Amino acid sequence: MMRAAIYIRVSTDEQARHGFSLAEQEHDLTEYADKHHYIVVGVYADEGSSARKSVARRKQLQRLLDDVRADRVDIILLKCLDRWFRNVADFYKVQAILDEHKVQWVCTQEDYNTTTTNGRLMLNLKLSIAQNESDQTADRIKYVNQGILRRKREIGGKAPFGYRFVDLEDGGKRIAVVEEQRAAVEFIFRSHLSGHSPMRIAHDVFVQYGIPITRRRVRCVLRNETYTGRRYGIDDFCPAIISPDTFRQAQERIAGHKSWPKKRDFLYLFRGKVICPSCGRVLFGHHGDQKKKNGYVSHYCNYWCCKHFVFGAPDVAAGGCAYGGAVSERSIERYLLDHLTELLESYQLDINKRRSSSRLSPDQRIQTAAAKLTRLKDLYVDGFIDKPTYQTDYTKLQQEISTALAEKQATRATPEAVQNLILHADDIRKIYATMDRQHKYDLWQSTIKSIKIGEPRPSRGRAYKNFIVEFY
Repeated sequence: MMRAAIYIRVSTDEQARHGFSLAEQEHDLTEYADKHHYIVVGVYADEGSSARKSVARRKQLQRLLDDVRADRVDIILLKCLDRWFRNVADFYKVQAILDEHKVQWVCTQEDYNTTTTNGRLMLNLKLSIAQNESDQTADRIKYVNQGILRRKREIGGKAPFGYRFVDLEDGGKRIAVVEEQRAAVEFIFRSHLSGHSPMRIAHDVFVQYGIPITRRRVRCVLRNETYTGRRYGIDDFCPAIISPDTFRQAQERIAGHKSWPKKRDFLYLFRGKVICPSCGRVLFGHHGDQKKKNGYVSHYCNYWCCKHFVFGAPDVAAGGCAYGGAVSERSIERYLLDHLTELLESYQLDINKRRSSSRLSPDQRIQTAAAKLTRLKDLYVDGFIDKPTYQTDYTKLQQEISTALAEKQATRATPEAVQNLILHADDIRKIYATMDRQHKYDLWQSTIKSIKIGEPRPSRGRAYKNFIVEFY
């Protein structure tokens, strides 16, 4: 049975009102998958994303492509082509990835045959027309926005920190200062010019003004020219909070900062796997060198919760995360190597329990129900049963097939990478000691689905010793 991925997208409320809502798309595509006996392995929903947006900025599409590269998908289901792309160049970039891994895609409301010359021509024409329509819409919006800005009216979006939008009688909006936040904005610029870091400023803003703010937002405030009254390149567009001279000094200081070199090629063994025990977010990796008092330099690699790390106020009531610690990569490795055999035994027992929960396998139940559907159709065509009886029995059999498909998905076959890990579990320590970091990364990324912390935060200097590991 083919493994299907459902990709859905909506960019505006208007599209939702015309039947393109995420829920409506998911419902239609799930029904299509059930009808064709596909196993749905995931739903990838880009909400508020335009089809013209860069592929790299559509997060769920990136997640889908990651699963395609990992060979977890056989076919992608779409409602129509404009949910997929409205850009010819981006379409062929993604199509190259799909072709490499032999993944098909199907539009349930449109028919495209890319195996023939005429079929590819029609696809190119459709994409080109969609791209032209999108470009014309963008030009019209740009023309309207230019007129709005000439009247010094807002064109939408989100007001910067310290400002708010005010509705006008003519239907437009203007930007006004939030007096309760004016002092905080002035404090941010003053602290920055005094030499304080964004992290320190975020903490001080919460302590003095009770406003939770991230260090990233502090950086955005410091770089935003709106606070001088100049916005969209137009002078006196809105009330000013700071002087142009103060803003100029802040930019000079920012330009003089020496940024830390980013080692983007570093492999975090459990990237995207470790879950925050408080807010449920994926922990991010951080590594570096630490010099001891005796002169010895040790390398560390930890996983932090980004929501706690960037907020000046870590408590939940202030909008932060209660989890304040870091999980050492070594402690996770140590736990996996010490408990791998029992973890895999538990994994196998769980799969066997699900498989033995029914007398018939999901495949057998699907075949039986499909055969009954065929006989039911013959009985109705030959006039032996009436339409209400046919519809009742048809709905019941379709429900049986859907239930069996769901159970089959839950009792999926053990992935090859996990099977190999099970076979070599007894010798894992010897094998692991000979691996380089790239092979260690490949091992855990291909076998582990998630890692959760299974104990309260230990005292300072103590390592975590209990984790909840879920395999694919």
